[in-house]
Amino acid sequence: MSTRRLAAAVLAVAAMVALAGTAEAQGGAGADQQGRPARNVPPADQPLIRRIPEPSIAVEGGFGMLGYLGGTAGVGPTWNVRVTGTMSPRLAVEGNYIGSVNQRATLGRSLVMTSLDAGVRYNVLRADEAIVQPFVVAGVGYTGWAGEGGDAFAVSVPLTVGVERLVTRNVKLGARLNFRPAFFDDLSVRGAATQTGGDSWALLAHGGGAF
Repeated sequence: MSTRRLAAAVLAVAAMVALAGTAEAQGGAGADQQGRPARNVPPADQPLIRRIPEPSIAVEGGFGMLGYLGGTAGVGPTWNVRVTGTMSPRLAVEGNYIGSVNQRATLGRSLVMTSLDAGVRYNVLRADEAIVQPFVVAGVGYTGWAGEGGDAFAVSVPLTVGVERLVTRNVKLGARLNFRPAFFDDLSVRGAATQTGGDSWALLAHGGGAF
């Protein structure tokens, strides 16, 4: 065999070995890619759902104290029932009932408040961003008072700041500070020299179930 033929044979064998190695490497890489999970899907030893979605409906009750601005009545007990519907991690809608009983200092009699309102809640932080979730609420509703010098109808614009968190998967606890200015209200007693109104504040602790 001539030297040229021998060199050509060696080059041919070397080329075949190189091609075989390349094919084997590509086959191994393909098998490795087949063995890996699809993109954006975690492997089997990790959960598919890393975060439980926030419940969409919450029913809560609260208890605290309520006072009036301008000396209309003394500080007294207040209670609250609320339904919250979550629209997104930032926004929710609320429906509220709040009641209270306060003593009128000048008369020694009770002033009973009943209020119904609806509001929009904005979560300052999402529930997964801090150990408690701060929020603000603004709304509009009806407020009426029974008792000496009461007013059967007024418009209220409740403004609220608060915090809350899930304690278990379905139990929420929190606290709220509420300022409730009233319009078209007159709680003046008969013969009073000055008019008193129904602007009030309330501090409540609340808890309930989320579903």
